[in-house]
Amino acid sequence: MKLSTKHNILAVSIGVVYLWFGALKFFPDLSPAEGLAKSTIHMLTFGLIPDTVSIVLLALWETTIGVFLIFNLWRRTMAVLALVHMVFTFAPLLFFPEQAFGEGPLYLTLVGQYIFKNLIIIAALLNLVDFSAENIKNKLKLKYPILSLVDLNRLGVIGERTHQKNLKKSK
Repeated sequence: MKLSTKHNILAVSIGVVYLWFGALKFFPDLSPAEGLAKSTIHMLTFGLIPDTVSIVLLALWETTIGVFLIFNLWRRTMAVLALVHMVFTFAPLLFFPEQAFGEGPLYLTLVGQYIFKNLIIIAALLNLVDFSAENIKNKLKLKYPILSLVDLNRLGVIGERTHQKNLKKSK
């Protein structure tokens, strides 16, 4: 199934951001997020990975995701890896709340804003992954051709709304 132009634009846009932000992390003190990233990874790994190694691993992870999304390679897998990464970007809110929140209850520092903007990236990535029931049904049929003989609608694999749409299309 060919993805729409909107999906291509989303993937390339996210890929460019990942490639850019990741590439900066290869050069010491060039990324504005380097200190926060090192501190967060240090906390998440209980200091088992040296900071200099962790930032290079993060740079590799981010640039790989970026390049693969830009060139439409393993898009779904890269989107899932990016979603995993995005979950970890919220860790500083727990580990270092004083860096993310200011004096007021809803006041975000620049670090907090930097973290919360990831909600937009998460929404776009979820759009790329496509967890729709119809997509899951098609993937199951590709992986297990025998399922083509079974009415997956009646088994509850796809939702009732999707089943009703399919009925209307067939009329």
